[in-house]
Amino acid sequence: MRQSWLDLTFLHWPYEPATVRSLVPAGLTLDLHDGAAWIGLVPFLITGLTLPGAPAMPWLSRFPETNVRTYVIDGEGKRGVWFFSLDAARWAAVLGARLAYGFLISGPA
Repeated sequence: MRQSWLDLTFLHWPYEPATVRSLVPAGLTLDLHDGAAWIGLVPFLITGLTLPGAPAMPWLSRFPETNVRTYVIDGEGKRGVWFFSLDAARWAAVLGARLAYGFLISGPA
């Protein structure tokens, strides 16, 4: 998949690790900074979304997305991002991502 992100903003707030711990799967460890777990709100504009070698389709390939995330470490020590939500303004793009990556994105209950 190919895409560009424009107008990217990172907003972060520190939380007590115990507050965030129950929202992340047991196999992941919170990646703390200054003793805090960090929750990020990240809005941006996706442009040029397409498969490699395929042309971008203007309506489908440009839309706003916002995600809410925290930072984690897996069982092998690799750092990553745990998404609580990924919200995009193009249902077709969301459906395509779910089918291509074989998972459903959902937030905490």
